[in-house]
Amino acid sequence: MSAIFGEKLTFPQEKGQEVKLVVHGDEFYAQYETEEGYSVVYDRELGLFCYALLKEGAFFSSKIPLSKSPPHNLEKHLEEAGSVRLAKADQSTKRKGLHR
Repeated sequence: MSAIFGEKLTFPQEKGQEVKLVVHGDEFYAQYETEEGYSVVYDRELGLFCYALLKEGAFFSSKIPLSKSPPHNLEKHLEEAGSVRLAKADQSTKRKGLHR
């Protein structure tokens, strides 16, 4: 298992140009931010990375792509709740056929 702490990586987008994001995490759970510190998620419906918002401790897409300005009053360095991160990591583990 390898972890990444603040490394800048380039990611493709289905309907846009590649984007450079700051990554924190490992192969089971990772969080992505813009270089300015805004949390982002990949919106499969739009085929683009979008600014992330929080609802009940989980990220969801703002539907505003990174090519636009962030939503008004969006806080930087948002984080999902610990229980959400653990659940996503467990799902990833099961998809990969591994046991934690």
